[in-house]
Amino acid sequence: MKLNWDDMRIFLALCRTQSFVAAGTELKVTHSTVSRRLSALEASLQTLLFSRTERGCRLTPAGEKLLPYAEQLETTIIHLEEDVSGRNNQLSGSIRIGAPDGLGNSFLASRLGRLQRMHPSLEVELIAVPMYYSLAKREIDISITVRKPTVGNIIVRKLSDYKLGLFATKKYLEGRSPVESRDDLRNHRTIGYIDDLLYDQDLNFINEFHKGGRAQFRSSTLVGQKHAILADNGIGVIPYFMAHFEPTLVAVLPKLSAERTFWLQVNPDSRKIARVRVTIDFIVEEMESNKFMLLEIPRTEPAAD
Repeated sequence: MKLNWDDMRIFLALCRTQSFVAAGTELKVTHSTVSRRLSALEASLQTLLFSRTERGCRLTPAGEKLLPYAEQLETTIIHLEEDVSGRNNQLSGSIRIGAPDGLGNSFLASRLGRLQRMHPSLEVELIAVPMYYSLAKREIDISITVRKPTVGNIIVRKLSDYKLGLFATKKYLEGRSPVESRDDLRNHRTIGYIDDLLYDQDLNFINEFHKGGRAQFRSSTLVGQKHAILADNGIGVIPYFMAHFEPTLVAVLPKLSAERTFWLQVNPDSRKIARVRVTIDFIVEEMESNKFMLLEIPRTEPAAD
């Protein structure tokens, strides 16, 4: 029996995507190449590794037994490339980061370019709302969440606390009834999440300010909600760091705030890879150096207190 690492890469990609087309896209080969290499691997092992269905590929019992060995081999290859090929200094290769859309799109996206300027051979992929991706399956290298995980073989560290508050534009508030208490919110349009699309109930911010209230404009992302607020469409809850540098926004009931925590998670094996370690250190440093944006209310003219 002679095994080929390229065939094992095909096997792992199929495990993670469950689709010949998706695996080919991930590996930048055609789906026919994926099929051919899988057949070669199955012939070499003299067993079927996947059952093919209309919904995609599913591991057979033999495939399930092969998976941990393939993942161990993948880890060995990655470490070999890092330690032997001299790439530690170059930080070549790709890094995939998953983060909530607010942090990812409104904070990290504008900063990760500096990391790439320091390491030109590094490729960065930023995934907002990363709930469908798995550290264990190596679909993602670094994951940032608002809920601390309690299970799984992963390394977890606290990144930072952050605060959220009610914001609206000056134009929206002009000529409308004042907001002097939570009860006054019932007289205004509010902006929030779509309840049945919330992947984490810790993101149901508006309920903490307007208990039992139903937002009249709802979006599945915080970025969408912020743009609705900026378009004078109502009052919404966004993190302080998203309200900074938005001169048209004012704080509504500024003494009220909610607090959450960002948690960084990484696979123990991935943590040993230089590009992952450097990226983690970069993110931690950016969060620390911009703590004021995370915890201090933007210095805008309050709408009411």
